[in-house]
Amino acid sequence: MNSVGTGVFRHLIHARFGDCDPAGIVYFPRFFDWFHQAMEAWFGACLDLAYHDLLKTRGLPAVHTEADFKAPVRFGDRVDIELRVGRIGGSSIVLNYRVVGHDSGQLHATGATTCVLMGTLPGSEEHLKAVPFPDDLRARLEHFQSG
Repeated sequence: MNSVGTGVFRHLIHARFGDCDPAGIVYFPRFFDWFHQAMEAWFGACLDLAYHDLLKTRGLPAVHTEADFKAPVRFGDRVDIELRVGRIGGSSIVLNYRVVGHDSGQLHATGATTCVLMGTLPGSEEHLKAVPFPDDLRARLEHFQSG
């Protein structure tokens, strides 16, 4: 279940057995996967562009990602991955994340990912090179930009 608030997109995640270490705590790399899942869902739900459609001609690879962990997420917990746009450059975007307990409101982690829009068509001049965001997509991205 996803929800949209003013400048924020929320993507619900259920911590599964396979997300956890033997102690039943979500293993840290899963947070980066959850960030990406939220981004993919956000494209389809809010930007009027399914992520898989974007990938037909463009890519949006992460060039930097980070996270700070505040409290463990355990097997069976439900958390909201909150996505906000931090900064939009010519061809780059910083996505800011908060992992918040769905029922408790407890902050579990914060994170950020910098992605660069690039061409993906082999043989084109743009192949694997940074390209500017189209104006229509930039306008939709700006709606989620935080102050």
